[in-house]
Amino acid sequence: MPHEKTRGDIYISIRSRDLFLTSKEDFNNSGRFNLFENIIAEEDEVLGVSLVSATIPNSFYNLSNNNQNNKIKFKETGDTDYIILTIPSGSYDILELSSKIKELLEANSTNSLTYTFTYDEINNSINIKNSNPTVKNTTFDFTIGNSCRRFLGFKSQEISITTTNGITSDRAVDITDTRNSIYIRLPNLSNSKVLESSSGKFSNIIAQVPVALSRNTFFIYEPPVEFICELSQKQINSIDINITYQDETEAVNFENADFEINLKITFFKSHHTHDKQREYHHTIEKQLSRQIEQTQARILQEHHDQTQLNNFINKKLNEIKG
Repeated sequence: MPHEKTRGDIYISIRSRDLFLTSKEDFNNSGRFNLFENIIAEEDEVLGVSLVSATIPNSFYNLSNNNQNNKIKFKETGDTDYIILTIPSGSYDILELSSKIKELLEANSTNSLTYTFTYDEINNSINIKNSNPTVKNTTFDFTIGNSCRRFLGFKSQEISITTTNGITSDRAVDITDTRNSIYIRLPNLSNSKVLESSSGKFSNIIAQVPVALSRNTFFIYEPPVEFICELSQKQINSIDINITYQDETEAVNFENADFEINLKITFFKSHHTHDKQREYHHTIEKQLSRQIEQTQARILQEHHDQTQLNNFINKKLNEIKG
């Protein structure tokens, strides 16, 4: 990004409540801000956009049908088929989630089993037991796509409680279910400066915002290092905002809570202009060099011709004198 500014920055403060909604779902995560006056770059300028700060409500659920992570599939000895339970959407910590799953398992146990969930904070793992494992086994199918397995710290697998030791998670308990960041995107402001790993392609991301642990509160995000994204277009008529998880198709559902973001538009001297100027000067230099070479060649040729003419005249004069 060029560093030579051509004029002052423009700050844009945007509240979600003021946006023209563009999403089909009522997630309050996207919308359009139409500018009263267009922002236009001169021919020798390039536009840059950066996120100055954002106020984000931690109102979105970590477990929900929208996130596709609210199912647990199990069966007990004597069951013909698996039972799939739906966990109510919400923002859970690991103890609250364990308590809710225990409640659902016991309510749907065909063998009147009770379940014990023990969280080991030091190892960040969960142990699950049933009340009669040597007689009545419990098998969990953690291979389904909408499983809550990552919350409980299990890999994609089928695993059974067959002993009094129960089963213990084999990966870290992750109460964020890998959704530990949200991404602020500006879909209508095109650039070729940002790549994201989920697609390997150029992206409309302007900022990655780590999710604060405190739920049901607002948190302020201010980038530690300002990233200025160079835009391809010369004019901004409106700004589309879309807040998602890393996968752009996974919208953040703010549950109708409002967010605010502050953007900065910067004007820089276009490096393409400098390139064109250098190319122009190089072309002129080549033309002048060529003209000089042609002139020098013409002078040499004229000198050669003059010498031959002088020699011819002197020869004739000597013949006449003789």
